Amino acid sequence: SKRISEVNLDSFKTKPGPVITISRAGGCTIQTLVTDLCEQLNSLQNDKRWQIISKEILHESAEKLSIHPKQIKSVFKIKDRSILDDIMQAFLSKDYQLERKVRNTVINVIHRFGIEGFAIIIGRAANIICSDINDSLHIRIDAPLEWRIKKMMRIKTISRDEAINYINETEHDRSNFRHSIKGKEVLCDDFDLTINQSKFSNDEIISIIINALQAKKII
Repeated sequence: SKRISEVNLDSFKTKPGPVITISRAGGCTIQTLVTDLCEQLNSLQNDKRWQIISKEILHESAEKLSIHPKQIKSVFKIKDRSILDDIMQAFLSKDYQLERKVRNTVINVIHRFGIEGFAIIIGRAANIICSDINDSLHIRIDAPLEWRIKKMMRIKTISRDEAINYINETEHDRSNFRHSIKGKEVLCDDFDLTINQSKFSNDEIISIIINALQAKKII
């Protein structure tokens, strides 16, 4: 209840974080990577405070708004709209007001996870939302397009065209959401570290991340 309340979290923590945000290009998979990273961080620090935040964001936001998590997901698939479209929607559509409320709630929940600290937040433009937290590391997992296409073909057992469409749609939805948060395209300087997944194993990527956390004195 503290996480989604209106209480100022400064009264709970004087030093926000630490938080790790991990963004990934469409076609990159990081579930195992993030699970192993969380386990290693808890082992290194001899506690179990680090936690992975992904679907929880949707459920926390849905709980506060008293709506189904599926409605929250629609915010991450914001359609392309011009400024004029936004103005018209504001006057004509009740869904527009709900969309804004959902978006603001999701942002609030993500930021509060970051402030509370010891969170590994996957996607959801968390690198932008938590950019004001000093004890943070913002990571981008990327890979060449051809590598990602083949990975999706193998994992999802789909054709090359289907894999390309999946990656394009995923990137389009994420780009729209990032744009709605920040108002412009996300550049490489929004991340502290970009790692090519096609060149490193999960263990190697985890080692790179932990070294970066230590270099920044986050752990």
